[in-house]
Amino acid sequence: MRCTMRGTMWIVGYMAFVVSTSAIASGSVTDIPTADRVRQVEAAELKGDLARIHEQYGSAIYHYRAALKADPKNARLENKLGIAYLQSNDHGAARKAFTRSVKLDPHFVNALNNLGAVDVLDKKYNAAVRYLKQALALEETNASAHLNIAEAWAGLNQMDRAMTEYARALELNADILSSSPDGIAVHVRTPEQRARVSFLLAKAYAKRGNLEGALEYLRRAKEDHYAELAKVYQDEVFAGLWGDPRLEKIVKR
Repeated sequence: MRCTMRGTMWIVGYMAFVVSTSAIASGSVTDIPTADRVRQVEAAELKGDLARIHEQYGSAIYHYRAALKADPKNARLENKLGIAYLQSNDHGAARKAFTRSVKLDPHFVNALNNLGAVDVLDKKYNAAVRYLKQALALEETNASAHLNIAEAWAGLNQMDRAMTEYARALELNADILSSSPDGIAVHVRTPEQRARVSFLLAKAYAKRGNLEGALEYLRRAKEDHYAELAKVYQDEVFAGLWGDPRLEKIVKR
């Protein structure tokens, strides 16, 4: 009898799940009790999250949209939908989803950051700066937003501002260039970025008097084709290396 009851409870739970999921998929959510609707939104969101983890972005989009049919004013879901679109390389749909997310919650830092990231990827640097400034005004310690605005400033050829933002991003998260985004925030990576950051780290080592570390990161900056490497002979921070033949091998005067 105990086994039969346990089996019956499992079947009832399964049937409730199927009915509610089909109702969400068909858009007939008004007849679903509130508690059931919440459970099914959570289930659809989880399916979307798992699909993204397995890089099944079309499936993720389907499940997030299904969840949004039942909970259309959920800024967090719109943000996740935007990321799934971005990962499937549909920048237009991603931008629309992030915009809806911000409209639902104007203080949602991750959605503002992600709008800025899309604009950086599309080389709309002025628009990116506007969104990323808003994000940082709300949360100055957001490393992804600092990294993204650094890319935007670099795109606008304002390298001093870019380097300041790279430095702040690294101060907040030393592993930001090697770590994966957390699934709700996007940070842009470019080939030029690594070269700029290597130069920045070389400067940081030189400031601390660690000349070996400075030389190592100058080598890395050169390998990544950093365009302004010759500035080492203009920046007093590197003065301790000016007479070092190892620096001459990296960059000529």
